[in-house]
Amino acid sequence: MLKQFRPWLICALALLQSTFAVQHTYATDAAWARVQRGGYTILIQGADTSGALSPSIDHSIDCSATQTLSDRGRQLAQKLGARFAARGVRIEKVLTSSTCNARETARLSFSSVPAEIYKPLDPLPADDVGKQLQTEQIRAAIAGFKGLGNLVMMTDRANIMALTGVTPRPTEAVVVSKAEEGETIHIAGRIIFD
Repeated sequence: MLKQFRPWLICALALLQSTFAVQHTYATDAAWARVQRGGYTILIQGADTSGALSPSIDHSIDCSATQTLSDRGRQLAQKLGARFAARGVRIEKVLTSSTCNARETARLSFSSVPAEIYKPLDPLPADDVGKQLQTEQIRAAIAGFKGLGNLVMMTDRANIMALTGVTPRPTEAVVVSKAEEGETIHIAGRIIFD
């Protein structure tokens, strides 16, 4: 009896997999189209020393004396910026946490736009009140952005999750804009880079 269901099961799994791939492509393409028009905030994780985009925390004080990214991390950061440039996406402003990995990723990705350190993008504090205050400061910066291009916020996974409820993949950006009615923030799309 199990043999009778095997072809059906294989077809169902193949259909499900192809549907997910189409949705993934559509979501990424739609998000690219939005940021090409401008006026959005793009949330990206800083690369880490292993070369993956990650939520790592460093406590370095002098970033100029510390090499925080591996060769792979530097290559990934440069590719990230090249993808935005190849798509004609205008980056108007770059805000980054004060962690060295986020600052170096921002510099390598968007070297034509000077990155500004924005302390609310730093790793979240342990207490709930502090987390909420920091998340609200980030939301306010997103709501206050009024550019023709886009705002990039280079931060870590925990901040992106607290802000959007989305757990981004290591090579994914979450595109957001100011909240619409009934929302705390509007998620406009997600861009998968790999």
